[in-house]
Amino acid sequence: MKTNSIVRNILFICVCACAIAFLSCEKSDVNKSDNNYVNSWIFTNMKHYYFWNEQIPSSPNMEQFPSDFFYSLLYKYRELDGDRFSWIQENYVDLLESLSGVNSGDLGFEYVFHRYNNDKAFGEVLYVKPGTSAQTQGIKRGDVFLAIDGTEITVNNYSSLLQKESMTITFVDPLLVGNTVSFSNERNISITKIKYTENPVFLDSIYEINGKKVGYLVYNFFASDAGNNSAVYDKQLNSVFQNFQSAGVNNIIVDLRYNSGGSALSAARLASMIVNPLNAANIFYILTFNSNTEEEKQPFLLKIENERNNSISENINNIGGNLQKVCFITGRWSASASEMLINGLEPFMSNKIIIVGDTTVGKSYASYSFYESNNPRNKWGMQPLIAMFTNGSGAEIPATGIIPDYPLNEILIMPKKQLGDTNEELLKSALAAISGQPVTQKMEKNSMLEENVIGTSINKKAYSNQAVLDDIK
Repeated sequence: MKTNSIVRNILFICVCACAIAFLSCEKSDVNKSDNNYVNSWIFTNMKHYYFWNEQIPSSPNMEQFPSDFFYSLLYKYRELDGDRFSWIQENYVDLLESLSGVNSGDLGFEYVFHRYNNDKAFGEVLYVKPGTSAQTQGIKRGDVFLAIDGTEITVNNYSSLLQKESMTITFVDPLLVGNTVSFSNERNISITKIKYTENPVFLDSIYEINGKKVGYLVYNFFASDAGNNSAVYDKQLNSVFQNFQSAGVNNIIVDLRYNSGGSALSAARLASMIVNPLNAANIFYILTFNSNTEEEKQPFLLKIENERNNSISENINNIGGNLQKVCFITGRWSASASEMLINGLEPFMSNKIIIVGDTTVGKSYASYSFYESNNPRNKWGMQPLIAMFTNGSGAEIPATGIIPDYPLNEILIMPKKQLGDTNEELLKSALAAISGQPVTQKMEKNSMLEENVIGTSINKKAYSNQAVLDDIK
């Protein structure tokens, strides 16, 4: 497929941001079936905008259920060299809300499921969300749960048990010795799902280690706001960096281990707080579209400190000139906009960047939100890939992911210490790497955990593995 590249010129340009697309397919025949009506809209937009549009089947079955129809159009769906990331939802409102961190059925914590003892399974809490019933009732990172409403969790029922709106969850404390895990301190906690708006700026701290001032930021997804155009989350990020600046922070750790993507408008802003030099001529990313849409594109120019769509109003608090090291903590779910941030900074700060953690997902494609507003016959929303991105030097993210300088897999750690605790294994290793001390944390293979992860709530988020384009003509 012939493609052309457009350079987005501005200091750390926004490759992707949460998008609201008011796009319609051609007026459909009212006599068409509902499936055919929706599928005609899907097909028209996919033929025009989809990155692999020339690979779409020419005569697909238009009477399929819309989600089945959509996935039948994808290029090499779920293959490493194809489309692993496009998706569709039956209600576009849910899609758009979820891209901004709004979840209508939230438990109050994120989790991962492990298989053990053949067909048994247990859930492990990765982090607890502030202000939720889960936090109030004392659930914490590292807690394990074995049963829901008295039913033991297995590899066959772990997903279905969590579909209830209210449930009593049996929590325990884990202890891992070799390949054997044991549990103690059983207690039952009642949880009712709520509509929850998550703030991606989860935690920030400043540490003084061996004469170095280290700023620490846990950032769990990329979003400017909760969909209300306030840019409140980006303003909070800017305030965090103002504190770093005032405190004389000269090293920074950005924890992206649970950050699987989202808005690159926010990625651009965050990069602008870290980069050295801060220069409007720098290229953050180069986008490549299909041959249909390339000519429609205009360079997407923005001034980071005064953007359209409700700017963050104040100047960016950049600390790049004072930074000795920039350390990223990554995990197996770090993807898309997270990888974009690391890769985009590489041409400017390669000698300062350190990566600690697990290999990332590996995604060099951006998506876009398509839906029809106020159409009672079509409430679907789709998020197809429409562009490929590289950094300013032309380097893309390997499909196999970004390999850390210090490979450390927190899945192998149980119980887990709290985020922000300087003895928490990945943070401890990051601090050691920054201060020039040996990274002594051992991550030996553990078959009980490493080979038996069967599911996680991180992958259920709409922004998971996504970088979302802000605007197309």
